[in-house]
Amino acid sequence: MGRSRFFYDLMMRFFKPSRLWERISPFRKKDSERNTSAHIIPVGRVLRAGESVVLPMSIIETLIRAAGTIGIMAECLCRKGNGCERHPADLGCLILGHATRELDPRLGRSVTASEAMAHAEKALRRGLYPMVVHNRFDAWLWGVEYRRMLNVCFCCDCCCAVRYSVRLRKSEGFFRNIHRLPGLSVRITPDCDGCGACVAPCMARAIRLEGGRASIDTGDCKGCGRCIEMCPRKAVVMEMDGKVRPEDEILGIYRARTVIG
Repeated sequence: MGRSRFFYDLMMRFFKPSRLWERISPFRKKDSERNTSAHIIPVGRVLRAGESVVLPMSIIETLIRAAGTIGIMAECLCRKGNGCERHPADLGCLILGHATRELDPRLGRSVTASEAMAHAEKALRRGLYPMVVHNRFDAWLWGVEYRRMLNVCFCCDCCCAVRYSVRLRKSEGFFRNIHRLPGLSVRITPDCDGCGACVAPCMARAIRLEGGRASIDTGDCKGCGRCIEMCPRKAVVMEMDGKVRPEDEILGIYRARTVIG
């Protein structure tokens, strides 16, 4: 059995203070990819060979179908800890792998693949952003085996601890451990008029204005698609390399890190 609900609730009291400390601390953390790896799945329009493709559910379904055990967490720890007012805290992440069986029933419950898919679709309809993440802190907090679990989180831009830490960039290691989807590229088209609406929303601070138009640092861009949502002229485009199957790539990456089947 994993951590108790009492322990979890106790730790949640330190959520906001820990974010404040992360902001004001003079120390820079040295995060390792052994402890955290994540891939953000874009929810916006993605082009492959000139045609639109829908990525979120195909990638999520591939992971769900590969998992031996599937669970739904009772709540999102980020929204719970921050007291989110825009999205419900009880719309928790998926946890994949046999570590699910170790959960305190008050923290999460086992579900079927169909139930997990319905949960993911509900989260996407709410406008949440999907992210595949393998994080040692989550395993510690819930008291489950790190090498037998994987999360599919549904994040809001206002409360997500990962997005917050990427924006803050106090740990270069952590920043680099949050990845763009394999084969995905983001570019600015000639339709850009330099309005700057995409600059502030970029969690990676990868967009700046140069010569009267937006420019993307492709090395820093996480491919979340937020800039596409914000651009009034639809001048930002996400494209997928036609030779890359992101579903297979993501499954292979995380099978090398953890056992979910």
